[in-house]
Formats: sequence, structure tokens, C-alpha cells
Amino acid sequence: MNRPFSFLTLSNISIISVVFLTGCGDIIQDLKINPNGSGTLETSFDVGDLMSMAKGFEGMGTDEIGFTDDTIPDTASIKVDTIKDPMQALIDKITDPSYNKDFDTTMTFLSIMPDSVRKKETRPDLAEKLSIRLTSPANSADLTIGLIVKFDSPQHLKEIMSYMESLDEKPELMASAGPVGLQSNSFLIFEADMKAGLLKFDSIKYGDMAMELGMPQDSAMGSEDMGMMEMMFGNSKIKSIIHVPGEVVSCSNPDAILTKDNKVMLEYEFLDVIQKGAIPGFTIQFKPTK
Repeated sequence: MNRPFSFLTLSNISIISVVFLTGCGDIIQDLKINPNGSGTLETSFDVGDLMSMAKGFEGMGTDEIGFTDDTIPDTASIKVDTIKDPMQALIDKITDPSYNKDFDTTMTFLSIMPDSVRKKETRPDLAEKLSIRLTSPANSADLTIGLIVKFDSPQHLKEIMSYMESLDEKPELMASAGPVGLQSNSFLIFEADMKAGLLKFDSIKYGDMAMELGMPQDSAMGSEDMGMMEMMFGNSKIKSIIHVPGEVVSCSNPDAILTKDNKVMLEYEFLDVIQKGAIPGFTIQFKPTK
């Protein structure tokens, strides 16, 4: 019997697992803006090291995990689901180092929703603008999970991201997901005057993610906790790449790198951003393409 991909599992994989454990890799927001204000925002999460860690724990018995005689669980009273979720089976397959094909596929939210959920969806027009992308190179345990948003205008982007945030409040969709940590204001949300060549970006806030990780946004963290966080997240970056529809004149963020191919790039240490809670808002001035 064929089983549809689980929408809940996709939500867990693409958001929950990433938010809690992506310290092993980077978070990259790649925003492409067209001259009419439409565009695409792809937020990708590198979870390759996480997958390797997870595979390293597979097959470990109670002795290896460290249970004592008093703490060994009563497996006789635990019901084990022997049917693997199709999405998890797919991820296991493509991240197996013996898998010798490059993998890159994109699935819309609507396509992975069970029929019963899709029929109840009140905003299919917004759901169809959201997609999940999975990529993994051949013969590798590396995995990148992407959230893709296609929008018609800056206001449309805001509406789609607010809709995505609202999924967390729908028990029929997110019953097992719990708090996701990434809110709409964690993404590259902007206003635009395309004729004047002005893009104004809101602050990109990561305070909710910090709380999910149990990280105080001040100096209250002890040296032992900080050492653990540095071990998990020390090499991770938060990157933003903005493809501007015209020659970039200036960016108010002093950390921005302006490129000759009309891009604005920002890069920060993951831990620094999470502790501070946000990347301040900024504006980009450009010469519109005629």
C-alpha cells in the first residue's frame, strides 16, 4: 500500500530538527528580487553533520547508551512502529554514503499534505507558494533542507510567511511539532519602492530561536554552557544573500558586502546573532534596471 509523504514529518524535519540542532551547519537566506517586486526566497539549512551524528547512534544498545540495571526501559510495554515514514526512508536512502546519485528535489506543501488535510486547507493559494527542497550529493551523508517561498510582491511575501507561522497554531497540521522557533520575522521581510530603487528590510529576529535552544540573550550564560554551545554551534554562520534588480549603490548595514553582480551579502557568526537576538534592519539603494 502506498502511503503519502507525511506533512507533519516534513514540518518536523525542515523546521523543528533544524532549529534545535543545526549548529552543525549554516543557515542561508537567498533572496532574488525581480524588477516588478516579485521574487523567490530560499532559506536553506545544512544538516549534513547532524545526519552523520544521528547515523552514528543507530544500532546502539542499552550498554552503549549507558542504562543501568535500574534504568533499562521496559521494552515489553513499549509499542514499536515498524513502518518507517516514507520521508524518513527517503532521507535515509539519499544520505547513505553508498547511494551513488546526486539528489535534488522540490515538493510543494500542497503536494505533501494528506488529502484529509488538503481538503480542510483554507488558504491553498498561500500553501502552493511554499515548497520544501532536499539536496544531497552522491556518496555522501550531507543533506541540505530548503524552504522556498515564491511571492508576487513584498506584501505577498509577508502574507505567506505569516501563513506559515500560523501553521504552528493548527493542531491538525502540527499536532506533534511543538514550538518551531522560527517565526515570520526570522526571515528577510522587506518593503520596496522599485521605481525609486529603495529596499527597506525589517530586523531579522532570532530571539525565539534562542529561547528554544535555552540560550539567554545576555551575559547570564555560564562558562560550561557557553563551552557546550561553542562546541555545537561554533563553526556555524547565518548568511543573507540579496539579488538586487539593478546596480547596488549603497547599503546602510556596515557589515554588508556589495558585489559587482548586483548582490548584497551579509554573514554573521551563528552564536553572536542568537545571543543578540536580531540582525538590525537596513536599507539598500540601487539603480533600477530600465
